[in-house]
Amino acid sequence: MKPKPLLKLQQLSKSFGNVQALKPISLELSQGDILGLVGENGAGKSTLIKLLSGLHQADSGQFVWKGADRKFAYPREALAAGIATIHQELNYAGQISVAENLLLGEAWPRFWWGGIDWRTLHYRAGQQLSDFGLTIDTKLAYDELSAAEKQEVAIAGALSRDAQLLILDEPTASLTEPEVKRLFSHLRKLQTAGVIILYVSHRLDEIMSLTNRTAVLRDGELISTYQTADISSTQLVHDMVGRPLEQVFPHARATETGEMTLQLQKVSCSEMFENVSLELRAGEILGLAGLVGSGRSELARAIYGLYPVDSGEMKLQGKPWSPSHPAESLQAGLIYLPEERKKQGLVLDHSVSDTVAVGLLDQLSDCGIVSSGKESAVLNSVIQKYDVRTTGPQQPIGELSGGNQQKVLLARWLERDPNVIILDEPTRGIDIGAKQAIHTIIDQLAAQGKAVLLISSDLPEILGMSDRVLVLDRGRISAELRGTEMTEQNVILASSGLYQRAET
Repeated sequence: MKPKPLLKLQQLSKSFGNVQALKPISLELSQGDILGLVGENGAGKSTLIKLLSGLHQADSGQFVWKGADRKFAYPREALAAGIATIHQELNYAGQISVAENLLLGEAWPRFWWGGIDWRTLHYRAGQQLSDFGLTIDTKLAYDELSAAEKQEVAIAGALSRDAQLLILDEPTASLTEPEVKRLFSHLRKLQTAGVIILYVSHRLDEIMSLTNRTAVLRDGELISTYQTADISSTQLVHDMVGRPLEQVFPHARATETGEMTLQLQKVSCSEMFENVSLELRAGEILGLAGLVGSGRSELARAIYGLYPVDSGEMKLQGKPWSPSHPAESLQAGLIYLPEERKKQGLVLDHSVSDTVAVGLLDQLSDCGIVSSGKESAVLNSVIQKYDVRTTGPQQPIGELSGGNQQKVLLARWLERDPNVIILDEPTRGIDIGAKQAIHTIIDQLAAQGKAVLLISSDLPEILGMSDRVLVLDRGRISAELRGTEMTEQNVILASSGLYQRAET
């Protein structure tokens, strides 16, 4: 007899302004369920998590938990009701102890005169960890724990508050394979104890291994729900994608490539990527795909000189390449556009003029003094050439739209006339018009004989722009896709280490 569902969603929906992030969704979860939730970026997974955990409230529909209609105003209310969420980015205070983090939000044991009873506090925290099978020293600072231990402590803390529904959002993004196995062992024990687990992940191999049911979201809509044992990874990918390439990408250039510009041979960097080999030629756009935590950005930063590599060999223009500082890359004609433009590439209070000039100081200076004439000429050229929508050169860069900020950042480095260009998520968070403009710029760069390494989570973009695609999975190259192999399904499968096992 099927157990009565503890969680029942009926036509639950959520919009933000004119955007419907979650279309009416109906779903049931019973004791001992491990439901895998999959979907591309923007499919609605995060919105659903936030509705369940009290960060957002639904616009319409019913949220029935343990037989009663609920509408949590705050995450604390959801936790008190037995719904705990472990987010991908864990919330903790790194400088205080494990015990203090575990008991945050609870009444701490105190002496009659008001002082904290630290001995009892650490004992109580130790018991919580012990109940979950952990023997971590509660006096350690939280930052001293490994990524896996932090995850385990967070889960132990949630269960100590009698959580009956545990939501895990991309829990293995920072874990090694042995740590993943240890986490799965914990989760299967919780399943046996009747805890419901909602497991949200891009890693389809984990979904297939751990869950008993799987739900697919696409464009805010619940597309399908399966018994995991009855479904193939290929069918899941089909449901997740469900569309042809939606954008038109420029291909004005010839497909012929020139000389080798960048070579990596079995390059490794501790805990980031391992044994990565690649070749990039002049006139080529090489796509680099993979999930969050796969090592894509870390690899780009190592090539640029932000991280030292531990082993392997790199060559630039046929010569050994081991930069110790990004300045060496700029001088050698290699540039890197970072993933987080506002955090890593821009000072938002700086003017458009200063933002461009800071990357060209060596070219704009005479005897160490910036030439205002040169600076003005370059800036006027940049604004026109890259179609930057600004009120003037002195407008703060933070006042521009995301697309125009990205154009200015591109201009800063492209005006150096580089030979090798690494672009990390170049169109993330920008409007379609600016996206198409940047796509045209990228295509023109390759047509001019530049070598482009394009990193993107946007599958239509990576497939539409690239001549071939390398896929990283947990720090290793899992597939090289060319021609007809370059499909969204194959990228998703390779990102989860499943490409070789895909059905034909």
